[in-house]
Amino acid sequence: MNPIELHPEIEAALLHGKPVVALETAVLTAGLPRTPHPPPVGVESPEWRSDQPVNLEAVRLMQWQVRAAGAVPVVIAVIRGVLRIGLSDEELDALAREESAGKVSPSGLAAALSHQETAGTTVAATLIGCLAPCRRAGNPLPPIRVFATGGIGGVHRGWTAQPDISADLFELARSPVCVVCAGAKSILDLPATLEALETLSVPVLGLGTSWFPQFFTMGGPGLTVGCAVATAQEAADLCRTHWQALGRREGVLLTRPVPAEAAMDPVELDALIEGAEWAAAAAGIEGPARTPYLLEVLSAQSEGRTLRANLALLAANARTAGEVAVALADRGSTGEVRSGED
Repeated sequence: MNPIELHPEIEAALLHGKPVVALETAVLTAGLPRTPHPPPVGVESPEWRSDQPVNLEAVRLMQWQVRAAGAVPVVIAVIRGVLRIGLSDEELDALAREESAGKVSPSGLAAALSHQETAGTTVAATLIGCLAPCRRAGNPLPPIRVFATGGIGGVHRGWTAQPDISADLFELARSPVCVVCAGAKSILDLPATLEALETLSVPVLGLGTSWFPQFFTMGGPGLTVGCAVATAQEAADLCRTHWQALGRREGVLLTRPVPAEAAMDPVELDALIEGAEWAAAAAGIEGPARTPYLLEVLSAQSEGRTLRANLALLAANARTAGEVAVALADRGSTGEVRSGED
């Protein structure tokens, strides 16, 4: 059995040079609740179903936003031991409701495939899926160049006492993909995360901002991006320069702030995070379970405001990613976008 499979729609889209956007599924299996939720306020979501699990509706919302921008959404996950590049609606629905499905990162990906597991892919594992099409034996295809997520993982707080650094950073450093996000998750050590990205030579861009977005908050003086860009087209042009003119292999991190109407107050959020960190320590929550636990506690403590912010930023990131994918697919006067493979 082939451990990697492309959905026919995605295979055709890549073959014909259509704009495509990858979507991860750790948000589906470990990041968001499996309970219903009203449609997010201020977010264009004509297909939202309030009687369905919010984790499922969030991914469907992202798919809709990508399509609205003119691109093809590509949901990536491990389904019964196969890394699937593109899921059917039925498979997405089943994965959202599968209580036993967790999340898998690169270190556990081979085991998940060998043991016929079903799991959502983290940012790092999804990046592996983005490059999988160009590694197909006999019939390589271009890679998926754009990927939308909520926030990347990074360097955790307290790392000097107990090193805890997300594989997202290292996989981003060797995957020529533009990752669109709202910065890194607020529960992280953000200055250390930015420093790590610089050390790994990953360009960090800010769409319409010079400040590094902080997931639930918009960011501000003290943490800056490497370069501010005004449009998705400008971001796409910078990606071309990085990958083609300079021949670099690192990914590009395109950050955009959470929509202002959904943003939380940073002082209040810091206090909530401190409480969540204390609760995690008291409960002995460590490793891969830590981030989902902290996000669940934050949602409860904020009376759902962090969840509403999360949904708003996921939608905004997906729309921006679709716009970047369209700009990259337009080869007009800028030359063909190559796979980045030797």
